[in-house]
Amino acid sequence: MQARYLIAIGWLALCVSMYVSAYQTNLSMTFGHATYLRILQTLGLPFLFVTIPMAAYVGLANEMTNTAAGLMNFTRNIGQSIGTSAPTTVLARRNQFHQSVLSAYTGSPSFQASIQGMAAQLTRGGLSMTTATQQATDRLYNMVTTQASSLSYIDAYWMLAVVGGVMFVASFLLKPNETGKSESISVH
Repeated sequence: MQARYLIAIGWLALCVSMYVSAYQTNLSMTFGHATYLRILQTLGLPFLFVTIPMAAYVGLANEMTNTAAGLMNFTRNIGQSIGTSAPTTVLARRNQFHQSVLSAYTGSPSFQASIQGMAAQLTRGGLSMTTATQQATDRLYNMVTTQASSLSYIDAYWMLAVVGGVMFVASFLLKPNETGKSESISVH
């Protein structure tokens, strides 16, 4: 089988898993469900981590394999840096965005009624009205930040699904290898 088809399968699996994760991530999911999503997200990785280095050597002369290995290590390190920092940046920025959007609702009468209701319950629990109001505000703010964080993860999953889809299409641009041809290739 051609390496580019195996790579395409890996990117498609990654794209589909991120799409599913974007739809199924929520604040009430269980640890078991989160584990299921993580397993689903890793199913396509063997198709990528094994096949991409092999595809990089297609058509190279044996005396060029050392140079190719150095270039592969360099690009892998750069790719890992980008692959780590891009989603982290998306998470941080989207968290800020969602928090600012959700915070706009804190001035609504229903939000103020929630604070007053929670403060009344805390007052019945023995706190002073000032402390109860402050704790109620803190608890509702924590709910806003938790929601914003959840929404930012959903956005990151969407971004990764789109990247996986683009890479799926781009994998067909790779040079086809001759299937069934056995050569001795030195892979580092």
